[in-house]
Amino acid sequence: MEPEPPAELAPAATAPAWVPEGLRGRPMLWLKLLSAYFSSQSLAQLLSVAAGLVLVRFLAVRELALYTLAASAVAFYGFLSDLGSTGSLLYFFQRSRRDGEDFEPYVAAVAWLRTRALALGAATVLVALPALARSRGFGLGESLLVAGAVVANVWFQMVSAIRLQLLRLSGEYGRAYRADIVSGGTRLAGAGLMATTGALVAWLGIAAAAVAQAASAGLAKPVRAPSKPPPETLSAARKAVLRFLLPTLPSALYFSIQGQLTVWFAALLGSTENVAQIGALARLGMLMSLFTGLTTVIFLPRLAAITEEGLYRRRCLQFGAFLALLALAILGFAWLAPRLFLLLLGSHYQHLEEELLIVVAASGLTLLGGYAVAVNTARAWNRWQGLCVLALAASQAVLAALLPLSTTAGLLWFNLGTSAVGLLLQMIVMGFGFLRPRWVHWA
Repeated sequence: MEPEPPAELAPAATAPAWVPEGLRGRPMLWLKLLSAYFSSQSLAQLLSVAAGLVLVRFLAVRELALYTLAASAVAFYGFLSDLGSTGSLLYFFQRSRRDGEDFEPYVAAVAWLRTRALALGAATVLVALPALARSRGFGLGESLLVAGAVVANVWFQMVSAIRLQLLRLSGEYGRAYRADIVSGGTRLAGAGLMATTGALVAWLGIAAAAVAQAASAGLAKPVRAPSKPPPETLSAARKAVLRFLLPTLPSALYFSIQGQLTVWFAALLGSTENVAQIGALARLGMLMSLFTGLTTVIFLPRLAAITEEGLYRRRCLQFGAFLALLALAILGFAWLAPRLFLLLLGSHYQHLEEELLIVVAASGLTLLGGYAVAVNTARAWNRWQGLCVLALAASQAVLAALLPLSTTAGLLWFNLGTSAVGLLLQMIVMGFGFLRPRWVHWA
């Protein structure tokens, strides 16, 4: 069933004659959209953040360090198994609407690609993560349990991500919100059960997150099973998705690594305490994730349905400005009341005021950078991504040479510098995309 056109393209609703035609109906529309988001999606994110904070407060420093390594593996493995393929559905959804072609083969192609990438990566995770954990003094048994929980987590994460993307593209925000809320509530319940029973071990925390992803995937399951495309149609769709992803593969591979460099540097160059501090502060940085969902849940699906270039450009810049104001507001609050944030982490981390500000600033830049990357990917402005990777790698080499990466503050400054350079590069690509799209578009 084809989704209804968004209000951006729908005729204006009844409104007073003095209201400009282009604005009729929009204030109430956006009030409803944002109210629904902040009352449901933000609740889901808050539940997940609360679950992480419970673990930070109750896990011993040693267990939190192992949990941080495992959470880093989840993020790395999940990103590596995706490489932008789920996000590519935005592009193919817009193209299928514009050209009148079938969208389902592209969904099947993305699921096929992600499943095989997950299978290939599972063996690596089951070997590499225990090896890294053993090098930091963790036992073989607990290391293998954590690695197994990571693989299960990412599998259900993949299924959930594809199903939620389809719900949002079809306008079924209510079902997507409910799935996210149940997922966050399940994570919090798992963390609370660990705290009350005293079963405070890292692998159970990752396993609880896997159960939460499974719950989300179950609730987001489509009511009607999609029809299986003919082999030749599916083959053509796979080639189209791979062709779309080809120019971004180098950058996607690099970003899957660089996003976790802070944790890995802490594990290799610092102490177990450094890893735990990075992990604890990351829980506060996740407060910015309350607004990350605005990009994937509201902004990108609505942009994907806009075919008029001038309107697309205006909406894109307006959404970016909105995210920038949110990031600045949170940074200002952290600067004015750092103790309020640190109280959430417990007694082991009360002295990290400077580090807190660095984390919040970097999270704000990452929020904006993620939005810019998503827009560039959705528009296939990918031709320069290889150059962006080289420029980012060069900047990181300079930062690594200048900063003391054996300290928590040095690692966080490295992350902040990386986020700033990454945002700048993506903004340059976006600017050329609007002004000279042929220069950056990958046909």
